[in-house]
Amino acid sequence: MKDNKLASDLNLPVFDKPLKEPWPMKMSWEDAMRCFATTREHYLKNFDSPEKRLRDKNPLRFRLS
Repeated sequence: MKDNKLASDLNLPVFDKPLKEPWPMKMSWEDAMRCFATTREHYLKNFDSPEKRLRDKNPLRFRLS
Protein backbone atom coordinates (compact mmCIF):
# COMPACT_ATOMS: atom_id res chain seq x y z
CA MET A 1 0.00 0.00 0.00
CA LYS A 2 1.31 3.44 -0.90
CA ASP A 3 1.80 6.08 1.75
CA ASN A 4 -1.08 8.43 1.25
CA LYS A 5 -0.47 11.76 2.98
CA LEU A 6 -4.18 12.56 2.84
CA ALA A 7 -5.24 9.35 4.59
CA SER A 8 -6.24 9.54 8.23
CA ASP A 9 -7.10 7.02 10.89
CA LEU A 10 -10.48 8.18 12.11
CA ASN A 11 -12.24 6.09 14.68
CA LEU A 12 -15.78 7.14 13.87
CA PRO A 13 -18.59 5.73 15.98
CA VAL A 14 -21.00 3.21 14.49
CA PHE A 15 -24.57 3.68 15.66
CA ASP A 16 -27.14 0.91 15.98
CA LYS A 17 -29.99 3.32 15.22
CA PRO A 18 -29.93 6.34 12.92
CA LEU A 19 -29.46 9.64 14.71
CA LYS A 20 -32.38 12.02 15.09
CA GLU A 21 -32.50 14.90 12.67
CA PRO A 22 -31.63 18.27 14.25
CA TRP A 23 -34.60 20.46 15.08
CA PRO A 24 -34.19 23.20 12.43
CA MET A 25 -33.82 20.70 9.61
CA LYS A 26 -37.30 19.34 10.32
CA MET A 27 -38.80 22.74 9.53
CA SER A 28 -40.04 23.86 6.16
CA TRP A 29 -38.35 26.89 4.61
CA GLU A 30 -41.42 29.07 5.19
CA ASP A 31 -41.63 28.07 8.87
CA ALA A 32 -37.92 28.72 9.35
CA MET A 33 -38.20 32.18 7.77
CA ARG A 34 -41.13 33.00 10.04
CA CYS A 35 -39.48 31.56 13.14
CA PHE A 36 -36.10 33.25 12.66
CA ALA A 37 -37.39 36.59 11.34
CA THR A 38 -36.79 38.43 14.62
CA THR A 39 -33.26 37.02 14.90
CA ARG A 40 -32.53 38.04 11.30
CA GLU A 41 -33.86 41.57 11.89
CA HIS A 42 -31.72 41.88 15.04
CA TYR A 43 -28.63 40.71 13.13
CA LEU A 44 -29.23 43.08 10.23
CA LYS A 45 -29.86 46.01 12.59
CA ASN A 46 -26.93 45.43 14.93
CA PHE A 47 -24.27 43.66 12.91
CA ASP A 48 -24.66 44.21 9.17
CA SER A 49 -26.75 47.22 8.32
CA PRO A 50 -25.82 50.36 6.38
CA GLU A 51 -26.57 52.37 9.53
CA LYS A 52 -24.22 50.21 11.60
CA ARG A 53 -21.45 50.52 9.00
CA LEU A 54 -21.86 54.31 8.96
CA ARG A 55 -21.85 54.41 12.77
CA ASP A 56 -18.61 52.45 12.73
CA LYS A 57 -17.19 54.71 10.02
CA ASN A 58 -16.75 51.66 7.83
CA PRO A 59 -19.02 52.00 4.80
CA LEU A 60 -17.51 48.99 3.01
CA ARG A 61 -19.36 45.73 3.46
CA PHE A 62 -17.32 42.92 5.02
CA ARG A 63 -16.28 40.28 2.51
CA LEU A 64 -14.44 37.09 3.29
CA SER A 65 -11.96 36.56 0.48
